[in-house]
Amino acid sequence: MTSIFEIADWSHVASLFIWTLAVCAIAKALFGSLLAAELQYRLSLRDAPCRQRMNRLNWEINSRAKWDEDVARRSPHAAPQPLTGSEVESRRRELQQLARTSFAWRAFTYFMGCFACQTFWTAIAVFAVTRGVSELAAWLFTSAACSGAAVLMAAVQGWSVPPRGAERAAGGAGCKDCGK
Repeated sequence: MTSIFEIADWSHVASLFIWTLAVCAIAKALFGSLLAAELQYRLSLRDAPCRQRMNRLNWEINSRAKWDEDVARRSPHAAPQPLTGSEVESRRRELQQLARTSFAWRAFTYFMGCFACQTFWTAIAVFAVTRGVSELAAWLFTSAACSGAAVLMAAVQGWSVPPRGAERAAGGAGCKDCGK
């Protein structure tokens, strides 16, 4: 892989462009595969109870009422049961604890669903395989440049980036034509 610190003429720019295309292809193959989609789906299912609990706690704190599906839907036949100040505080503490413990996982799933991050991590791996890891600055900056160029090429081409894990698992359509 061509390092950005080696670029001296147009042939090096062309080489970096070719490597960027290779990184895009590898990232699409890895992160766009059926195996990756299945993994995202299963991880989303595993994380769903925690997300649901956090959403309900947030609703209870904001509305200062106990969670009830009918109350949340604003059904005229349901009356909210108000929470006391101590109950609201205990729910706030529980929400903060859940948010703290799930932050790393939520960040990981976000960054693994981002096309720029996918190409960055793929470029990191390609650079490590082709050049080694002895040049840390070249390794990181070349991977960042490759990732930025990949996102720019995707924007210029008008490629549609599929939805992230939770959106895909919730049934969001990725293809405009077929809805899959």
